[in-house]
Amino acid sequence: MITQLDEQLAAAVKDAKAHTTVDVTLALQVMFSNTDRSIITAKLRYNGSDRDAKLIMIVGLRSDILSPFERINSDQKGRYQSCDIPGLVPGLALLAQSANNGLVLSAITREEQTRFILVFEGLAERKGGSLKALSSAVIVFMKRWSEWIDVLLGILARDPVVGSWNVDWREMLAGESGFITMPWFAPLNYSDREIGLQRIVIASQALLVSVLSPTQLKDPMIVGLKVWLTSLRPLPQVISSVRVSEEVEI
Repeated sequence: MITQLDEQLAAAVKDAKAHTTVDVTLALQVMFSNTDRSIITAKLRYNGSDRDAKLIMIVGLRSDILSPFERINSDQKGRYQSCDIPGLVPGLALLAQSANNGLVLSAITREEQTRFILVFEGLAERKGGSLKALSSAVIVFMKRWSEWIDVLLGILARDPVVGSWNVDWREMLAGESGFITMPWFAPLNYSDREIGLQRIVIASQALLVSVLSPTQLKDPMIVGLKVWLTSLRPLPQVISSVRVSEEVEI
């Protein structure tokens, strides 16, 4: 994948003038968008040399992916959202761990949706030039992000309390963010949703402890995440699209 991304970036700047910004959103969407994250924009800042380039990415989470769907209780501005947990927790852990690995700047925006702003650059002194080093840094970051999402969901799958529930956790969390759940999703009662949410929080905390050092766990960003996680409570009611359809028919 490093070679593939390197070739994509090299092709993008092949005919570009120096000191320009090239849109590479589509190429990176194909490579990196998945169930838990979406590449909103990706811009390659090119200064006329293969040895001097930066990639600026804005990455959305499940709340962005689900935004076209119907929602109740949508006043989520300025806070994290439950539906984002599978991508959010590993993503913030990566930001806390990512010093000096090609990610030179990062920020989080929390408006209607939470988005990551990531700035990567390749080290020119590395063999192969800046574009190849840049590609390597991006691939390593995004691959690890995907791996840690799998680890988080794997913890839930092995959980002694909820591991046998056979629940689609992404859809459950979508309901807890106010989205009307899909017809195929079997709704949980309040008590089960409370237990499920507690186990998701425990799994998230376990992931953070397993991948971050004691110093990284004290990062204000991680401390804030943990405070938010422990404050989570189920919504009073989750709406299923099956119920909505039945009410319309009546």
